[in-house]
Amino acid sequence: MNSHSTRRGFTLIELLVVIAIITLLISIIVPSLSQARRQAKNTKCLAQLRDLIQATHMYINEQRRLPPLNNDFEEGAWQYNYLIFDGRDYDQCFGPLGQPDGPIKYTQELFCPVQENPFHMFNTRENPWPVVPNADTRAGYARRYGLTGLTLTEFRTPKAVMADLIHVPDVITQTGHVSGVNAVFSDGHGKRISSRKHIADNDLATPFDPMDNPIVADIWDEIEEFGN
Repeated sequence: MNSHSTRRGFTLIELLVVIAIITLLISIIVPSLSQARRQAKNTKCLAQLRDLIQATHMYINEQRRLPPLNNDFEEGAWQYNYLIFDGRDYDQCFGPLGQPDGPIKYTQELFCPVQENPFHMFNTRENPWPVVPNADTRAGYARRYGLTGLTLTEFRTPKAVMADLIHVPDVITQTGHVSGVNAVFSDGHGKRISSRKHIADNDLATPFDPMDNPIVADIWDEIEEFGN
């Protein structure tokens, strides 16, 4: 006997059910992938910050002090706590770490992978690399102000030194930094710190006051409190 198989196509209802199932799976998978990417970027960011604090230790072993925050040795211009190159030299903030003969091997380590602001991303039109005379080049991290000329062994308890939160309005409210920040401390340890009262919700962002140092002090104190 010859066997005969009956073939039939999908009905419209079956096709709609399949489409609905695929749509549901995509709606479940895509957010999970996005979250995984964010976590991977945050992990890379924290690893880079640990590399930066180790490079800072190497610099201090040679120079016996931290470099100035910026070209104002009194640190009055505290908001420039991210400079690599100020249009003339690498003498301040992250510059001694990122210059060609500095301890950082890959300059990209000075740039937070979560950062979406072109002023603090690697090699954008607004933030050139290699550096350009008379133009600032900014890191994607911030250094705590008030540490110029100090060594990291002068603190009885670990001091928050660097973080991936730059204290200017369009960066402090950015996705990826609103939920929390990565920071490293004088003893070399790093930690992800969930957003607290002052980290992302503060008057520094809205309205912006470029000379309101107490708010910046609150942010760093908060990072230190929950990071140790």
